[in-house]
Amino acid sequence: MKKLWMLLVIVVTNWSYSQETDDIYINSELLPDSEIGSLLKLEVGAAIPIVNTSKEKVTIGGKIQNTSIEYVDKNVPFETDQIENFNSFSLKFTYQRSLNDNWALNVMGESQVASNFDRSEINAEDVFFNAMISLDKYNEEQNSIWTFGATYDIKYGLYFPIPIIAYTKRINEAWAYKIGLPESRVKWSFAENHNLVGFATLTGFTGNLNDEIEVYKEDYTGVLRQTSFVLGLGYEFSIMQKFKATLRGGHTVYNRMQLQNYNNDEIYDFDMANSFYVNVGVKFTFDNKTKTKSVY
Repeated sequence: MKKLWMLLVIVVTNWSYSQETDDIYINSELLPDSEIGSLLKLEVGAAIPIVNTSKEKVTIGGKIQNTSIEYVDKNVPFETDQIENFNSFSLKFTYQRSLNDNWALNVMGESQVASNFDRSEINAEDVFFNAMISLDKYNEEQNSIWTFGATYDIKYGLYFPIPIIAYTKRINEAWAYKIGLPESRVKWSFAENHNLVGFATLTGFTGNLNDEIEVYKEDYTGVLRQTSFVLGLGYEFSIMQKFKATLRGGHTVYNRMQLQNYNNDEIYDFDMANSFYVNVGVKFTFDNKTKTKSVY
């Protein structure tokens, strides 16, 4: 049933990757769960353009993330010390090219280490690779963009690629919307530098267990994956069009966390209940000199 729900989410909505900005950011995400535990993610990252012309843009960046989980031990039938703290760091490359006035190409590649670092050395299984490719088609008459492509990224807690089929439209100066996965949004700019955003977003994390963990008196190796689909409302405040602060709150409609082996088979399902969601962040955004269109 859970796999069917995830498939429906992916088919119905998708994300326009070309709308991502180059920036330096700090972000925190809290997902409390009174029955199993609370999950807190802290992330610092940057995406800095090194080539930025009217025709193309090359960006290099990366991120450092800590994910900590405070368990309610009585609800987990094994010791959780090894899966309470995960760290990750990555190096990311993106390429964006304007093909003509209406089409644009976007490519992303990222190498990432994500682990509980139960042992001091890095194992081969601690290393993950993320990738994305998409095409944008701009419609001047409709003031909209269609995006098509595919991506694979462990930050959603999924082990399979996600197809990209996204639609973004500017209605007027005050209203714009984006229908997509992992995030759909409706934005209302009610005053200069002030926005309210309704959102539906996919979030999560993946971390490798780089040593064996005992579950039901049997030793296992594998990964911890967590995936949530969240509905909520956010507020954005911009300063000089460069700095932006965001505050989001919502509630999950799908929440899953599992220990899985390297064949993606379930070792243990935490059966996490749906819960509240809070996200706070601030970022500085760089200019984009390419002729690719943006309507959001």
